[in-house]
Amino acid sequence: MGTPYKEGQFFLLPIDRGLYAVGLVARVPRRGGVLLGYFFGPRRSHAPDADWLNARRPEQAALACRFRDTALNFGEWQLLGSLPGFERSAWPVPAFHRFDGSVTHVPGNDAVQNWRVEYSDDNLILPIREMPAQGDDLKLADDLALDPGLLSTEVAMRVTDMVPTADGVS
Repeated sequence: MGTPYKEGQFFLLPIDRGLYAVGLVARVPRRGGVLLGYFFGPRRSHAPDADWLNARRPEQAALACRFRDTALNFGEWQLLGSLPGFERSAWPVPAFHRFDGSVTHVPGNDAVQNWRVEYSDDNLILPIREMPAQGDDLKLADDLALDPGLLSTEVAMRVTDMVPTADGVS
């Protein structure tokens, strides 16, 4: 049985009572139940029109992250239209940051390691590359596959201070 969602499809992500952000499914690997999504604010009380959706670009996203598909799979989040001409290459899988709380013991230097983690287009569970993080890598989104509740909380924090939309959300 197939999934009710597909790559390039928008959906409403509940972030507070009666308030939503908009998500875009950017990757649906064949297995694993972990998707890649781009999430957009500002908060809104209802679905935006197709023109607004179709004008979204990756750089406008408040967050791009891996997330579990359970709420989409069980119809808990409202599916919207699809982005016409969706192309994976225009919506890349970003690198992520992982903090490794273990201590690496090197004579004369003990350090906690941060990692830059990269995934392929078709497997969002097993990284294809992990390397020590550099300065800018510490600003990347955390390497977590967020469950629906944590995803809603994380996106809400990022879009709450955005200018309200024309639907009157304050």
